[in-house]
Amino acid sequence: MELVHQIKQDGIAKGLCRLWQMKLKPGLGVDSLAELYIRGIDFCIKNDYPTLDFLRTNFKGKCEDYGVYVDDEVVEKNRKDVVLNGDCKAMLEYDGFAVSNIYIRHNSKASVNVGDHAIVTIDIFDNSYLAIAVAGKYAKVLVNVYGKAAVEIAGGINIKIRYVGKDTY
Repeated sequence: MELVHQIKQDGIAKGLCRLWQMKLKPGLGVDSLAELYIRGIDFCIKNDYPTLDFLRTNFKGKCEDYGVYVDDEVVEKNRKDVVLNGDCKAMLEYDGFAVSNIYIRHNSKASVNVGDHAIVTIDIFDNSYLAIAVAGKYAKVLVNVYGKAAVEIAGGINIKIRYVGKDTY
């Protein structure tokens, strides 16, 4: 079965709406699938879609250029969107006027440093771990904590931690 067709069928089984079903056209490349994954990340995380095993089998080693990682060691600077799946270990840095959304899932561990005028939103899930440091008075970070995720603040004044009190969106 073609990959896109399988993704579409799995999505339908989990309640994927008609509009998003129509976006999953045959022949889509990994770049387009990664873009759709990030744009629809709320549905994907809430419904564990695609599953971690599916991501490992079909996307590991293919989607890193688009900000989606599976069981990787990641070092990035000012990447707009980052999704850490599985057992990632990441060092992420943001400065200047960078704006980013980071999603940390499963058992991933991330260290994030934010400075200058950068604005970063981080959603952390499952059993993930985040160490966050913010330098300067203009950088801002919002962390939404879900499930059993853990956050350690290494420094900074403009960090807002919000414990959501549920496992997902």
